[in-house]
Amino acid sequence: WLVGMPAETATAMCAMMFGGVLERYPALRVCFAHGGGAFPFTIGRIEHGFNVRPDLCATDCERSPRDYLGRVYTDSLVHDPAALRYLVATMGESRVCLGTDYPFPLGEHHPGKLIESDGEMSAELKGKLLAGNALEFLNLDAGRFERASDGGAAAAAGEPQAKVPRDS
Repeated sequence: WLVGMPAETATAMCAMMFGGVLERYPALRVCFAHGGGAFPFTIGRIEHGFNVRPDLCATDCERSPRDYLGRVYTDSLVHDPAALRYLVATMGESRVCLGTDYPFPLGEHHPGKLIESDGEMSAELKGKLLAGNALEFLNLDAGRFERASDGGAAAAAGEPQAKVPRDS
């Protein structure tokens, strides 16, 4: 599971892209666990294979796998600050969501600690990774998660909210 899960996640991403799923269902939103597994870190090799062996890789897809980088989401669970920054740079600032791996033992013991502790990320980016991008992915309004004590300032600043959504 240390190496297999990231490889399987990359395989799933390639299967969805090369199989034409994302082309046939353009409104489909997909979020891949494990920071997209090996996919973001092997995109060069994947794209090269697509270009030089279209008979194997591009049978149901005419677009380069790199074209999908801003289209799919991944979680942030990569356990390494440099890997997280690379993941965000590769997938896009609006396509990485907080990952916990709960209830499995490889998750962060303090969900979001890697993001929160990164001194190179802006507060705005941290807000996107900790909550904003997930809210966008789920098509939820951040106002549903406002804290009564701050009048919604925390939600507006992109801070994650622990409160259960209010009934509409």
